[in-house]
Order: sequence, then C-alpha cells, then structure tokens
Amino acid sequence: MKEFLESFSNREVSIVFWTIVIVFGILILNISGALHLIKAFFAKKLFYIYCLMSLYLSAIIYSLYSMNLWESSLYKDFLFWLLTSGFVMLLSFTKLKSTGDFKNILFRILTINIVLEFIVGNYNFSLLKEIFLIPFVTFVSILIIVAQQKKNENEKVIKLLNQILSFMGFIILCYVLCRLIKSPTELFTIKNLKTFLLAPLFTFLFIPFVFLIVVYSKYEQIFMNLNRNFLSNKRKSKIKLAFFQFGNLNLEYLNNAHNITIWRKAELQNEEKIKAYIRKEIRGEVKFRN
Repeated sequence: MKEFLESFSNREVSIVFWTIVIVFGILILNISGALHLIKAFFAKKLFYIYCLMSLYLSAIIYSLYSMNLWESSLYKDFLFWLLTSGFVMLLSFTKLKSTGDFKNILFRILTINIVLEFIVGNYNFSLLKEIFLIPFVTFVSILIIVAQQKKNENEKVIKLLNQILSFMGFIILCYVLCRLIKSPTELFTIKNLKTFLLAPLFTFLFIPFVFLIVVYSKYEQIFMNLNRNFLSNKRKSKIKLAFFQFGNLNLEYLNNAHNITIWRKAELQNEEKIKAYIRKEIRGEVKFRN
C-alpha cells in the first residue's frame, strides 16, 4: 500500500485532489441529481458488464504478473487508465457502430502524441504549482469549448484563450526539455517503460471486450425488434438463426440486420425463401424508407 501511494506524482495528486473537491461540490449542490447519476451508472445491465470487465482485466493483470511484468506501482497507472480510457470506451459503446471506429482507437494508440504526453507527464512541478496549474488549464480548455459553440461571435476570445494555452504548453515543454537534457537517465528506466506501455497495452487488449459488448448490444436490439407480434415463433427462430449465420461478428452486417427488422417487416413476414433473402440483404446496403 505504501509503494502504491508513493507512486503518485505531484500532478496525479493534484488531479485526485480536484476530482474529490468537484465530486463533493456536486453532491452538496445537487444531491438528488448526483444520486440519480450514480443509480444510472450502476444500472442492472451495466452491473453485469462491470463484473465481466473486472474478470477480464483481472485475468490480464494475473497474466502479466505470472510473466513477472507486473509490479505494485503499476496499479496506480492502471487505475488512472480505468477511470479515464477504460470507462470512456465502455460507456460509449453505443457510439461504436463499425469496425472503422475500432480502427480509429488503434490509430490513436500509435500516434506520436502518446509519447509526448508520457514525457510531459513524467516531469512535474511542485505540488503547490500543480494544484493551481491543473484547474487553470482545465478552466481555459472549458472556456474554449463553450466559446466555440458560437465561433463567429467569439473568434477573438477563442484566439486569446488558445494563445494562453499555447504559452502554457511552451513553458511546460521548455521545462521538460531542460530536465531531460540535465538528467536523461531519470526518464529512461524499466519502471517508466512499463508505465509508458501500460495504457496502450490495456487499451489494445480491452478492444476485443468492448467489441463483443457492441456485438451483443446489436443482437439484443435486433431480437427486440423481432420479438414484437408481427411474426410467429417458428419464423422468428428461423430469422434469428439466419442473422447469426450471416451476421456473425461483422458490425456492418449487423447494422443492416437491424435496419431490416425496422424497415423490411413485410418481407420478413411474407418472403418464402427467408434465409436466402436475409443472406442477400444483410450483405448489401439496406435503404431506409422515406
């Protein structure tokens, strides 16, 4: 436990501090809304997914531990990954509609930005400076997002805010480069290498889990549409089997299958060679009715 707590950098302590302050602030100002959000977060279906996710990630950690690649200090980095990238990927699974969306996630893992983020994140200011720096940068970033809602009206404001962020980034980058030149061995250690690889590795290994959740969700939507009273049970079973056979794990095909259950009800009811029909339609482009 001591090693785990000592592994937190000043920046990470600052982030934890402000997160706790914000959470308590939300609870005090709007306790009913916060309780509703917590209730939604732990909905029954999501709870089952969390349990499966826990087993899956535990198996990954155990595998790394058995290969002598895991150490106690990595739990901190794993926790940060889980509360940011992990849960963001999981809770946004409804937005992942095609294999291209998963390719974009892989592409982000391989970008040079992840190297720069690691190098900058490895060099911290004093705790007091970090406690003031984190909310300032966050506040300016939020102002930019809000100002961009009316970009034409706030063009000068957006430009000024971007200049402030650029100036802050320049100062931090200069500080990092000075530290790196003075003491390169401070960065290039086995421990830092493990820390650097942890987030990309877990994101890469977590993609199959999220992919299967997306596939399950799509089949659930398809079968919910089929379970309405416009088909006999025997025909439903035949159609479901055909969707399994020709849809497989292909997200594009499953999107087509979902569209078929919405826009092609008459065909699903009356088509004599239903299996051949589904095979043809599921692998083509299903057009929406106007």
